[in-house]
Amino acid sequence: MAALAHSRWLQRTMSASTRRLFHPHSLARFMSSKPLADKVVAMRRETKNRWERRAPLSPGHVRTLVRQGLRVLVQPSPMRVFPDKLYANAGAILTEDISEAEIILGVKEVPIEFLEPNKTYVCFSHTIKAQESNMDMLDHILANNIRLIDYECMVNEANKRVVGFGKFAGIAGMIDLLRGLGDRLLGLGYSNPYLGMGYTDYYHSIAAAKSAIQLVGSNVQINGNPKPIAPLIFAFTGSGNVTQGALSIFEELPHEYIEPHDMKAVIQSGHSEVAYGVRLQRQDLAQAIDPKRRSMPFDKVHYDNHPEQYEPIFHSKIAPYISALVHCMYWEERFPRLLTVEQMRELHKRKDSRLLAIADISADPYGSIEFTRECTTIDRPFLVYNPVTDQNVHDWEAEGVLVGSVDNLPAEIPIEASVAFGDALLKYIPSLVAVDPSLPFAEQKSMGATLYDATIACHGKLTPKFEYIEALRKVKAEEAIQANTTNHVVLLGSGMVAGSFLDKLKQLSPTTRVTVVSNDEASLAEFQQLFTGINTVMSDASCDSPDFVNAIRSASVVVSLLPASLHTIPAKLCLEYGKDMMTTSYISPELEAMHDDAKQAGVTLLNECGLDPGIDHFKAIDVIDELQSSGYVVDEFESWCGGLPAVHCADNALGYKFSWSPRGVLTAALAGATYLENGETHVVEPGTLSSATRPIEVGRMKLVGTPNRDSRKYEAIYGLDADLMQTTLRGTFRFPGYWENVAHLQRAGLLNTNPLPAFEKGNVVTLQHYADESANSVGGDATEAVAVLKQLGAPT
Repeated sequence: MAALAHSRWLQRTMSASTRRLFHPHSLARFMSSKPLADKVVAMRRETKNRWERRAPLSPGHVRTLVRQGLRVLVQPSPMRVFPDKLYANAGAILTEDISEAEIILGVKEVPIEFLEPNKTYVCFSHTIKAQESNMDMLDHILANNIRLIDYECMVNEANKRVVGFGKFAGIAGMIDLLRGLGDRLLGLGYSNPYLGMGYTDYYHSIAAAKSAIQLVGSNVQINGNPKPIAPLIFAFTGSGNVTQGALSIFEELPHEYIEPHDMKAVIQSGHSEVAYGVRLQRQDLAQAIDPKRRSMPFDKVHYDNHPEQYEPIFHSKIAPYISALVHCMYWEERFPRLLTVEQMRELHKRKDSRLLAIADISADPYGSIEFTRECTTIDRPFLVYNPVTDQNVHDWEAEGVLVGSVDNLPAEIPIEASVAFGDALLKYIPSLVAVDPSLPFAEQKSMGATLYDATIACHGKLTPKFEYIEALRKVKAEEAIQANTTNHVVLLGSGMVAGSFLDKLKQLSPTTRVTVVSNDEASLAEFQQLFTGINTVMSDASCDSPDFVNAIRSASVVVSLLPASLHTIPAKLCLEYGKDMMTTSYISPELEAMHDDAKQAGVTLLNECGLDPGIDHFKAIDVIDELQSSGYVVDEFESWCGGLPAVHCADNALGYKFSWSPRGVLTAALAGATYLENGETHVVEPGTLSSATRPIEVGRMKLVGTPNRDSRKYEAIYGLDADLMQTTLRGTFRFPGYWENVAHLQRAGLLNTNPLPAFEKGNVVTLQHYADESANSVGGDATEAVAVLKQLGAPT
């Protein structure tokens, strides 16, 4: 009954042509002969991610093939948009083991562990650009005599693709852009009509989505788009199925198409009640470098054949005047990029730039949109790219431009996408299964030019059309080697911060060569398991260690996450070998003494690049510069910062979670502080911070603050006039109870960095015994300290 109800629901929500695929009597017109008898084809379950619910064939398509005599094996899948029961009703054989089939159909690339030798796989393999992430799969295919046919390469006589999800990618990408633009505008402080619709996966059909967008369009006609960002101008690249799908959604809004040369006039006098569309051509993206050729009509054939003779112009001629880019165009590396990192940075600086959002439907990492470094997901389709910092954040209110680059957009409308895909694919299956795959590849042309020319691998070799992939791999490998030669990060230390650093570095720059140096063998082994391609060196931080010295000599930049007291050793080596170094620690007197030598050597020793010190510096200077540039005089500065757990996670005696060295956190409590308040300089002696607390309120949160190190030295660094300042205070906040319990530990001598003579390394003692001995060494009491440690989970 559930399958029958699902079938009826599908029929209600599909077009007439689609419903016929599910009707039990719709294929009576097929001949009774069975030309595909004894042939077996299989459809594998998709395993890419939880959103991949598409199928290359619907139950209706399976019924068609079964009636022609083909045996169809289907791997069961609880995630596939069509229930298994419908495939069984259509005549498919539901089975985990699909090894009987010579031809296996799927949608996305197949993980290596699921590839069967001597089979034919038909899928989107994502290998034709020598994509690094799929080269291991291609090697496995070649080594196991697998024939690989790629949907992306199936084209007709006019070189147009005959199967694909492009139209649906355009539809979903445009719907998501409109809703994402709504969220972004709200984050910037503007209520807007696009909040009245959902993302694509909210809707059970395209028709339902279009109905919602039509209501949004009515709102736009009545109330208009927010005046500060109106008129909205959408620019579309490409002319294929992806672009057509995006335009079909755009046209549900009240709209008007304009030419690129009209944009400036529209910005001056356009209407907020209309969405304007610009369809870009090649000549809007690039121009000939030669002035003589530039004065002639744009020659598309010459551009395609000699792209190196052209320079990009989109970033200067188009991008500043549009509100959103809908990027649907296929791109190859030989052509100029649409937007580079540097072009986007310059664009962001322009006061007249109106660019709010980019829907990179091409979803090509490191492609024509250079700062699209990783695809976004259906769960989180957008991020905000900050051109100044060259970083991405998931924050609707952040500075930058909204970017979406979901690489499986059609999975948001899986029923209609799968049915349309199967409609196009169905006619090729009989000729595919009729060809003997054991024949030499040159003798397999009877499958037809469309399939033959889409065959990437056969009999353990790349087919002639795709032999370029091997050469392209070598070029990319050489480029990677070159990049690794010039970009080598040497990370010193393997503590709690190191893992987060490596994770982010690998996200931002996957090809950068990384070496981790540490004396902790277990941590190094763990990093090698977690992060692909990193090198490790087992060594102490010592000038006497050849391994340590050689690691620094080979670096482009050294990042020291060692304890602050150990930075001096690598800093001296960096000066000797001309290497830049950065740390998250406060500048020590020893490092400060190297300033002149570093300047003379042209070496940067960059410190205080963490949270505090670090992010607080950037924020402070940002605010101060903005005030001073507006004519204000700053005579009071007070800044509070701290890395706190969520309130519901602050569940221990300290109300704190250690995300960096516990020793560093606790010994920081022994530091002194100097600050200016109400014209008076205050000095907190080392070891007395717990007595210098004050209540701090942040919204409804009640916190406790203490002054942080020497605040006054930052007056000059921040550009403040020391003679005018009445208050200069940098502080750290914690949850209430933190300092009281730290004081208990301190009074018991447990924050003392000197070893206790009563114990030798390796002795096993009870917590109480150790605490008592520690307290006796300073003339204190351990009772409260032991209670704190037990609450923190210390073994007794």
